[in-house]
Amino acid sequence: MRSHRVLTGIILVVMGVYLVVDQFNLDVPYRDVLFQWPSVLILIGLILTWQGFSNKEEARFFSGAVSLGLGIFFHGVHTFNVWEYNWPYITLIVAFAFLLKYAVNRRDGMAPGFILLLISIIAMFFDTMTSWLDTLYEGVSTLLPFMLIVLGIYLLFFRKK
Repeated sequence: MRSHRVLTGIILVVMGVYLVVDQFNLDVPYRDVLFQWPSVLILIGLILTWQGFSNKEEARFFSGAVSLGLGIFFHGVHTFNVWEYNWPYITLIVAFAFLLKYAVNRRDGMAPGFILLLISIIAMFFDTMTSWLDTLYEGVSTLLPFMLIVLGIYLLFFRKK
């Protein structure tokens, strides 16, 4: 069976189930969570990730991991109020998608994954890091002129060529 037919078939079945549940007012557990738009992203992400992993298709695996991550993120924001809309979460999702892509094919994705991961961590903890650096600078600021003088003298007179 072709993979695009599987994806289309699953999406049509899920849409049909949603319409039947809505039309007949069936009592489905966690209906308020399951039948929201982030769940569609999660479903598409799971399908694409599964197809990409089983067929070794890097593009489907990567886009599936991004869709899955975004679906989980938007459920956390809209449904459960766990997170806020902050751009570092989006770059973190893409970083994990790149790292998962590298874990599957062992060829590419590691460098952009780690770069985006580093950018995300710095952005998430920027306020904490700047306050820590301010505290560190206050402790070193009285010694800084003397350290610069000593370093300058060392470079001028004692450094071997």
